[in-house]
Amino acid sequence: MLTPSLLAAPSSADTARKQIHASVVASATAAVKQEGKSRNWPEYQVKMNVFIPAEATQYAACSHPPTISMPGGDRIDLNRMRFDVRCDDSGGWNVAVTVKPDIYLPVVIAKTSLPRGHVITPSDVKIKKHNISNNRGGFVTNPDEIMGLTVKRNLRELQPISLTQLEGPVLVERGQSVVMIASHNGIEARTMGVAMKKGRKGEVIKVKNSSSGREVSAIVDGIGVVRMVFAPGD
Repeated sequence: MLTPSLLAAPSSADTARKQIHASVVASATAAVKQEGKSRNWPEYQVKMNVFIPAEATQYAACSHPPTISMPGGDRIDLNRMRFDVRCDDSGGWNVAVTVKPDIYLPVVIAKTSLPRGHVITPSDVKIKKHNISNNRGGFVTNPDEIMGLTVKRNLRELQPISLTQLEGPVLVERGQSVVMIASHNGIEARTMGVAMKKGRKGEVIKVKNSSSGREVSAIVDGIGVVRMVFAPGD
């Protein structure tokens, strides 16, 4: 049975338990710090919830710092971290410990409910500290990253916003006249065409060449601009 270490009453039998707790908290803190650095998190706060098996109170104190490892290797699950703690003394012990960190990070949230199709503006969002440990959908820390993007599905008031909930603005509308750019062997040619469907930046759509009437695939590159996937004649 696992019990939160923060609820354990201190006693003379808790020496090994204290060693386990200290080593696990140090390792978990280092892992979270490394994760924060790799993701460029702004200033954040962490509370470690450590769960140690109750039988650890019966272990003898280790004569040297216990050995600690993460079964998952370099892969970190911020929702639930597991550590194996081992004492190599004669008659030593081995125990699995779970850490559930609460990580409070300033993230971008919706000020009010935002409907599908709404284009994000500065007045739609604000920064608020949020526990990201259980946030499976991701989050955004810089509002500038999402300005001008479109809401894919309704967002609730005060809901953290992630890039997966948004999409780029429509740059080409169906039936719109577009500039078709074809590049081949360093030579660029332009002609006019008509978009057969709407598209966002990077999406592949069908475009009809206004001169030849031929339909080709093209990648949306900008407002009213597409780049042909293959040059004419290829």
